[in-house]
Amino acid sequence: MSWSAWGCALAFFLLGALPLYNIDAYGHLAQGRQIADLGYVPEVDLFSFWQSTPQPWSNYEWAYDLLTWLVYDGLGPNALIGLKCVALAALGYLLVILAYRLSEQTIIAAPVAAAVLLLFAPMARLRFTVRPQIVGLLLPAVLLVGIHAIFSPTTSTRRKAWIVAGLTAMHILWVNMHGSHLLGLLITALFLGFSFRTDVFKPILALLALQLGATACTPFGVSIVTDAVAHVFDPAYREIVIEWSPWSPDHPLYLLLGPVVAALLVLVAMRPVIRSGRFGTAYAVFCVVLSVMAFRSMRFVAHQLLLSAPLIAAGIAQMRWAQRLGRAVLVGVGASVAWAAFMSPRLEPFVPFGFGEPRLGHAWAAANVLNDHLKAPRILAPIQDSWPLMFAVPGGRFLVDGRVPFYGPKFIRKVTNSFSDPIAFQDLLARYDVNAVVVDHTRAGQAAAVEYLRRSPQWLLGQVQDRQSLYVRQDASGSLQPLQVVGPGYHPGRLLEPSTSDAEIQREVLWVGHHQNSTAIEGWIGGLRLLRPLARDGDRAGIRRHQTDDERQAARRAYAALTRAAQVYPGFTSIELYRGMAALSACDLDEARDALARAAYSGETRETALASLELVLRGGDESQRSDAIAEVERLLARPRAEDDPWLLALRQESDVRCP
Repeated sequence: MSWSAWGCALAFFLLGALPLYNIDAYGHLAQGRQIADLGYVPEVDLFSFWQSTPQPWSNYEWAYDLLTWLVYDGLGPNALIGLKCVALAALGYLLVILAYRLSEQTIIAAPVAAAVLLLFAPMARLRFTVRPQIVGLLLPAVLLVGIHAIFSPTTSTRRKAWIVAGLTAMHILWVNMHGSHLLGLLITALFLGFSFRTDVFKPILALLALQLGATACTPFGVSIVTDAVAHVFDPAYREIVIEWSPWSPDHPLYLLLGPVVAALLVLVAMRPVIRSGRFGTAYAVFCVVLSVMAFRSMRFVAHQLLLSAPLIAAGIAQMRWAQRLGRAVLVGVGASVAWAAFMSPRLEPFVPFGFGEPRLGHAWAAANVLNDHLKAPRILAPIQDSWPLMFAVPGGRFLVDGRVPFYGPKFIRKVTNSFSDPIAFQDLLARYDVNAVVVDHTRAGQAAAVEYLRRSPQWLLGQVQDRQSLYVRQDASGSLQPLQVVGPGYHPGRLLEPSTSDAEIQREVLWVGHHQNSTAIEGWIGGLRLLRPLARDGDRAGIRRHQTDDERQAARRAYAALTRAAQVYPGFTSIELYRGMAALSACDLDEARDALARAAYSGETRETALASLELVLRGGDESQRSDAIAEVERLLARPRAEDDPWLLALRQESDVRCP
């Protein structure tokens, strides 16, 4: 039993070794930093500006926020990750111990539990990040082990009292660290129901009463509980936060298959555990409830997979056929270890094992601009960007951020939907006096907001990264020198204009800078910079064929640079379009054909259609070229098409071919 428990603890420790990257982690660190700076837990919100006066806010994770900030600030991100890994190791150890005790100390229960836990671990790993959900996984396991000790006939009355006191103290901590303390109440209530008319009824009843009393032991009184209950049972929130919703075809399939397999295994293994006594019966009911919760909301998938594992292992271990397996159990454990090691990095969160703080994907360069050039930033950003910005811009205030229950579903939906509605977006910016906007230029749903900001004379492009563009309102820009050549995201801007000087481009290249979130945008800018001499009419008429060896080499270097961008965002239309045109300019027709096919993957546009026509003219057979020439003439016959410079270029260069 011992080696199985310690081996599972080590495996969970290693599976939790993920670099600090999660967006929620930065929001909680910002909240913890604020508490440390103030010296008390504020009862009103000081991060937002959606109301004219600060609103009451019950931060029911305040203790977690403060603890993680103190660790991060004092010891660094690796210490924070290490602390989380220790918590996961304790979780793995306790669940194996629980399985062993549930099985009435059947020898093979512990290794079977380790195997089942490692089978499920890759599917639960999306919860192994630096988030308060770790508390919601570990403390239920502690509670279940404690309740099992109370149910045990060998536990003395005095020891039961100490266990109740310890679990009550833990619940006070739990209430102040995460809203999952409601799960603790549910667990105790279930076991209370199955302890009726037994000698453990009184201590379990006392535990539940003390847990209920503990819910008021917070800086906010009982409101910390009522707020948590409100957003758990309000279905409107499940429409906004993906992980709070039930599984749908848009979600990874394993998030459905895992809970289905776990639920079926619970049903298979339930009978021997129920026979062991009332604790086993209550635990079986708890596992059924967990399965219902997991199918209702994906936030409980990890809870179901991991907390059901002890019952599954205990039930299997007590079956006669399993007891005859002997050393074959070790083979199963080995296979589960291999499965966990192989699958964990390949399922969400798609992050390799390790420590550190790579800061990938977040708007850190935009944060630098806001800190340096805006005195009082009033920031509108998508929720996934506002959490890290809350940490990176201490003086910033936000229209929305990741605290969805604080704002309510109606307001969150209003702000989120505005990114795709220019009129609503403009009204939102004016009504709330927003002076800085971060948009995700890789998301189709925010394209309308990007286009509005790009065309509005009131807004200046302050910074561009791989995924985000920062716009600053002109009257609040201070000393900021905006980007005037580089466009937002993967828009050509003035990069291809003949009137743009190399000095202007170089200045903005230096401003965009070299950082871990600029790989794609640097490839984009570098590729278009090389294509400038080959552009027919800026970004309006495509790229002509090379005429000299030097031009061909320049086109190939442009293709290589744009390929670096495409490796970050494969299939992104504008990147693939210009990558295809660079290859076409160099007469590398296979590469051009592949890139243009990728560009048209999400729908054909004028640019992809004309570039594809040019590909046929350059490299098709005579029949294909004749059809392409006829198509060009047909397009030119349409009203006002005679002013289209690209179509005119295709007519004039219809005999230009690649060898």
